[in-house]
Amino acid sequence: MMATEYILVTKTNAITTITLNRPDKRNAMHGPLISELSTALQNAAEDETRLLIINGNGDNFCAGGDIAWMQKMAESSKKENEADAQFLAQLLYQLYCFPKPTIVLAHGSTLGGGLGLLAAADIAIAAKSAIFGLPEVKIGITPSMISPYLIAAIGERNAHYYFLTGERFGADVAYRIGLIHQVAENETLLSEGMTLAQTVLENSPNALRAAKHLIRFVNHEKISAQLVQRTAQHLAELRVTEEAQEGLKAFLEKRKPRWYD
Repeated sequence: MMATEYILVTKTNAITTITLNRPDKRNAMHGPLISELSTALQNAAEDETRLLIINGNGDNFCAGGDIAWMQKMAESSKKENEADAQFLAQLLYQLYCFPKPTIVLAHGSTLGGGLGLLAAADIAIAAKSAIFGLPEVKIGITPSMISPYLIAAIGERNAHYYFLTGERFGADVAYRIGLIHQVAENETLLSEGMTLAQTVLENSPNALRAAKHLIRFVNHEKISAQLVQRTAQHLAELRVTEEAQEGLKAFLEKRKPRWYD
């Protein structure tokens, strides 16, 4: 385990787990935590990691932005204030573009920027007792940097309701509106996350990366002759790769592909 001041990083069997570690502040995000998290993401993107998990230490996943830090930034120069906001925006985009599968495990309070981390990840699982919300309008701001990822996850109509009311909601509602994929018992959140991670890792590493790119590309395109051609080309290019040939051969021979080894 690698411990920095505000996060913990653990690497086990090709899985990197980044744990937010400001439990006394409900893992609220401020400049130093964001910096450490960005560095950890960069390291995991470049090393032997095949899957990334993000969770939180203590009673909460992430209660959003650190209010005291935001007030400090508001009192700073315009340039410093804008740079700080851009820092979080870049972190969320870094997570969204992370080349390997990502899973967020949410428990306790998951608010504001914490919802941004959750929505920017590929897969999200929440504990049954988790509480979600976008309280920004209650303190005179908006969920600006997290909005692209949240609207993509829950849709424009749901975004209108939760952005404008700031209403808190539970895991059942988060599941219904598409914010999370699974609801786990509170005490089994981590184990269920690890089980899902192992399921993902059974798949071709190259195909997992390609699938992420495919989703990002197709999601922003209209169905057209050009898109049909691009998707056919995408498959044709993958089919001749070493991993695809191994996967096809293993299926026909009724054995596990050798990328498991």
